[in-house]
Amino acid sequence: MILLLSFDVRRRGGIERLTLQVQSSLEATGHTVQLLTPQRVGPGALGRQLGRLWFLLQLLPALWRSQQVLSMHVLMLKPLRWLGWCRRQDQDLLCWVHGIEVWGRNLTTHSQALSHCRKLLASSGFTRNQLACIPCPISVVHPMADLIDPATPPAPLPATLTLLTVARMSRAESYKGHGLIVEALDALNRLGELDQGLLWEVVGEGDEQPELMQRVADLGLEPWVKFHGPLSDKALRAAFARSSVFLMPSFFSINERGEASGEGFGIVYLEAALAGRASIACEEGGQSDLIRHGETGWLIPPESSALLQVLRELIQTPSLAKQRGLQARAHALEQFSAQRFNRQLQEALRI
Repeated sequence: MILLLSFDVRRRGGIERLTLQVQSSLEATGHTVQLLTPQRVGPGALGRQLGRLWFLLQLLPALWRSQQVLSMHVLMLKPLRWLGWCRRQDQDLLCWVHGIEVWGRNLTTHSQALSHCRKLLASSGFTRNQLACIPCPISVVHPMADLIDPATPPAPLPATLTLLTVARMSRAESYKGHGLIVEALDALNRLGELDQGLLWEVVGEGDEQPELMQRVADLGLEPWVKFHGPLSDKALRAAFARSSVFLMPSFFSINERGEASGEGFGIVYLEAALAGRASIACEEGGQSDLIRHGETGWLIPPESSALLQVLRELIQTPSLAKQRGLQARAHALEQFSAQRFNRQLQEALRI
């Protein structure tokens, strides 16, 4: 039996959705899987503590029965350290590593726990390379996207160059690159090239949204920018369908405190590719596993001048968006399919 440990999958975040994909893939290939997640048992702090206690009580017998334990996040290794005395000697412990939770100083924090694993599964080659100091094998298993049906043909591109960004506008996630986009659009406006037709559609919310909207207004960019807030899956598919290019210039960095930021993989780039849309992204980060510069999109330095150059290229040569969008879709269907995910996962679980 394989024991799968993750966060409460009812939250439906990125890790939770990946957890359900892993469970489905393993069960479809004949594995017996038990998924355990800590859940609140009642309201408030007491409900949270009771939920953790209930999780530990369920974990004890599950550890005895399991040949393999796959932790879907490094934080889920903590209860295993507490219960190390009841683990089977022949049990394989694996952990999925995604991105910022194990980059920079976080790697120092978690290195001992990760070193006790038999193997790590990384969401990208970029994350694997950040963990070169961990003395255990690391297999790359790229997540798969479930928003866009691969069998659905891509919608025609709109007549107006439409840039789509789907990301939180949060101070904690300022690496998503909204500021770079505003700077590039302002430069385009000063050059008089926005009048040739361009629209930036922004999906998401966060504590930085009011400031970003005010900056757009102060620069006189409102005619070319539309803020949508969060969207349902159906509305998000429609947003991809009416876009020309996906734009999220997330950049990797480590500050003076050792705190790292960036994309561990960037599932939204894969969703864009399956919708037949090329992506504009920055060079460093997990997105470099997916995007091929000059073929399926653009990988640029985290500078507004570099983004300005790409936008001017798209305005002057509109056919590039369609050409690279089709190449992005073909690449995604070949290299990031459900079948490839299943195969990578099976190979990674072979110790």
